[in-house]
Amino acid sequence: MVTREEKENEMMALLEEAEKDGILSDDLKKDKQEENETQEELQKEAVPWPDDFKEEAFRGLAGEVVRAIEPYTEADKNALLINFLIAFGNVVGRQVYTVVNKTKHCLNFDALLIGDTSTGRKGTSWDPIFELFNRVDPQWAKNCNKSGLVSGEGLAYHVRDPIYKKEINKKTHEMETVLADEGVEDKRLMVVEGEFASVLRVMQREGNTLSPAIRQAWDGKSLQGLQKNNAIKATEPHISIIGHITPEELDRYLADVDLFNGFANRFLFVCIQSNKLLPEGPEIPDTTYNNLVLKVNDVLEWVRHLKPEERKLKRSKEAEAIWAEAYKDLRHAKKGIIGKVLGRAEAQALRLSMLYAILDKSKEIRPVHIISALAVWERCKQSVEYFFGDDEEEDPIKIKILESLKKRPMSQAEINSEIFQRHVNSDVISKALGELSKEHKIMCDKQVTKGRAKKIWSIVAKKAN
Repeated sequence: MVTREEKENEMMALLEEAEKDGILSDDLKKDKQEENETQEELQKEAVPWPDDFKEEAFRGLAGEVVRAIEPYTEADKNALLINFLIAFGNVVGRQVYTVVNKTKHCLNFDALLIGDTSTGRKGTSWDPIFELFNRVDPQWAKNCNKSGLVSGEGLAYHVRDPIYKKEINKKTHEMETVLADEGVEDKRLMVVEGEFASVLRVMQREGNTLSPAIRQAWDGKSLQGLQKNNAIKATEPHISIIGHITPEELDRYLADVDLFNGFANRFLFVCIQSNKLLPEGPEIPDTTYNNLVLKVNDVLEWVRHLKPEERKLKRSKEAEAIWAEAYKDLRHAKKGIIGKVLGRAEAQALRLSMLYAILDKSKEIRPVHIISALAVWERCKQSVEYFFGDDEEEDPIKIKILESLKKRPMSQAEINSEIFQRHVNSDVISKALGELSKEHKIMCDKQVTKGRAKKIWSIVAKKAN
């Protein structure tokens, strides 16, 4: 029995022979030309590996920590820096903040460290940073560090509020409200996932609530499940996440829906690699740690003594002018995947600038702090561009819709069930259809039925020259 692949190979051979003999029909020539043009469009220009963080990113205490630890580890200094910044922000907690349009921003960050298993040294980059903060705040190290993300309810559990329940008093036979669970007083939670691919796989399970919980946590919103019997609630959590993942795992498991529902753009993407070899594996001296502990504690003590009105950070007048210029670039919308992943550029840069201000023990965000924040963000942006490729790459959701509509017109229900097997939120599909319609790539016709008119989507035919 001749297989489909063998038939296609035979057909391709005949076409090539016909082309050599000059007997291809005009229609076949046109089809072949369009196929070649399509292949050319699919080719992407190479994107270079991101540069190291600029020197401005290593400003102040953050730079001191990295420079002190770097000689004793094979870890990438870029990973050391991002780990320190995120850990420090988590230790500070919600003590300081800034407000933009009534939205409160604290020092909680999420990051993905992307590197090969053999050369990334992702875990190695976390170990000395954890040890530093273990010496700074042992209770934080013991009680606020977790791993094993599985569900939104599980995430909320580790920062849960006290849980009360009603029960009948056996003596008085009256209904009383009693404390069933004391909850967690410290709302700081630092999650480090050495195998973030497993987290992405879990998120793809039907009904899993981890993705929306992570998004809400980044926003600083209270976490609470909608299930009737779920009594767990976490008010004002301060959750930071660092995930380790290889490029292959990220490409395989980061679902299209996560790129477009706001999950990915809450993470700082950081490409890392280690080119250093330390066969002896030298230990970091206690004197080095002790010196750094004194400096970190000095900043944390300064934060604790801030007056209530000083805890809300604002930019200086000079910083306002610099931020206004930077804001234009941060808000500049890119197309396709990259535009979605960088969709919270201004919020990320804002939080980073506040973090650098605190590290400097400054009660306001100054120009140097914005410059340092932008230096961090620039490399995170380069990492996104390196991983996802060309800036103008179209949304995969839109690509799949266009490819299917070229075959035949479809209703939105058919698009959802036949193309995406109902794994993509209907709002995401609606938005993609709207954008394609706005770009005049598809059109919608209404078919009269006994009930509500049925909307059928189809490709807009190209006009003949």
